[in-house]
Amino acid sequence: MLRSALLSYLIGSFPNGYLFGRWFGGKDVRRIGSKNVGATNVVVNVGWIPGVLTLVGDMAKGYLAALVGGLSSGSIMPSLAPAFAIAGHNWPVWLGFHGGGGLATFVGACLRLNGWPMAVLALATWGAAYLLIRDHDKSAVVACVLLPCAVVALEHSIETIAFIGGSSLAVLLRRIQSIKEKIARARECGQLVRTHGKDVRDGEDGTEI
Repeated sequence: MLRSALLSYLIGSFPNGYLFGRWFGGKDVRRIGSKNVGATNVVVNVGWIPGVLTLVGDMAKGYLAALVGGLSSGSIMPSLAPAFAIAGHNWPVWLGFHGGGGLATFVGACLRLNGWPMAVLALATWGAAYLLIRDHDKSAVVACVLLPCAVVALEHSIETIAFIGGSSLAVLLRRIQSIKEKIARARECGQLVRTHGKDVRDGEDGTEI
């Protein structure tokens, strides 16, 4: 079980977005745009082709992790392995633990374990939350709370509940981290603006004197 968890993490940590950003645009996606190594940032700042390749690659990581989990002796491992792959995608050791958001990897695992219906339910939950909140990270947080509740309410199997719960937790933690990082950057920018404004006023005062 531990071996499957480690292998799933390593699969998830493969830096698709970073590599395609380098190969197609010579760019480090950790330094541009949202600074996220997921498909959206690659599409916006590098191009559609590397972005689509990143999306497919990130989905494949979730799918492969579910396959790897199926090789474990533990009956629950196929359901938990995708959470480790999402953790690897979100915090890849190769990139200083600076990764993506985990959504594509989650969808890939859904296709292996539950098929399109669960993937559609997950995307619809996130989409509805986004329409109401208009913020990617905050809407993902809401979706990661609502989706496990919906799965429990619909009386899915314990394996499905374990998969959705574990994977949602991995995505949730990354999105909370992202929100905190945005707040920290906003505060830093605010401090720079206040400092710059003070310097300008000091300069104006000096000129008048």
